[in-house]
Amino acid sequence: MRSYEIVATLSSKEKEVFKVRSQGEDYILKVYPDEQSADKEVDAASKVSMTGYAPRVVEREGNKALFEYIEGDNFNEVFRLATMTDDVQTMEMLASRLSIFLQMIYSFSDNIMKKIDFNNFLVKDGRVIGVDFSQVDDGMPYEDLASAITCALFNSVGEYYSCFPFIQKMLDCFKLSMMDVINEIKLRLEQVSKRTKESVDVEFLLDSLANFDEKGVDWRKLI
Repeated sequence: MRSYEIVATLSSKEKEVFKVRSQGEDYILKVYPDEQSADKEVDAASKVSMTGYAPRVVEREGNKALFEYIEGDNFNEVFRLATMTDDVQTMEMLASRLSIFLQMIYSFSDNIMKKIDFNNFLVKDGRVIGVDFSQVDDGMPYEDLASAITCALFNSVGEYYSCFPFIQKMLDCFKLSMMDVINEIKLRLEQVSKRTKESVDVEFLLDSLANFDEKGVDWRKLI
């Protein structure tokens, strides 16, 4: 693997992620706990990168992989600002672009994202680009929809109902109703609540979502 200098440490949770520079060019270096973990992400990213919806894999050696560095806006930051300012147009744009990205995953990797974290996406030139494929696995698309809705609820600034336009647009894009994914959302809400130890009224949220229809539930009446 080419020589490089570390510019910044970006993450050190499931794997070490660095922004590095080599011969005047910036890259993303990922150091995995083992080669199997590296194989999994490199394989998925390589397939999706052909569509322009993922960074290109530049080099791979053992449990290390060097990826193209892409400048873009953090999806979660854009989403949170949109919910804070009631920017319906931006929320709907994010939902439709995320749905397009997920379709690319399904078409080119035969997997689903499995666990969606808005911080693992960039918004660039009207596209949503995935930058982390470590969780990809077998599954059904509705699981990703439920994961995206759960992520939206936990990252909405203010009240839960602020992210309603995003949720509705995601459902429209997947051509599913809330009741098609309510049980999966329940599992996701319980998992996130347990993992983060955040005080969440899961039953309240489920009741709210169960009353979700084509016009959308009036969240304000439920608070």
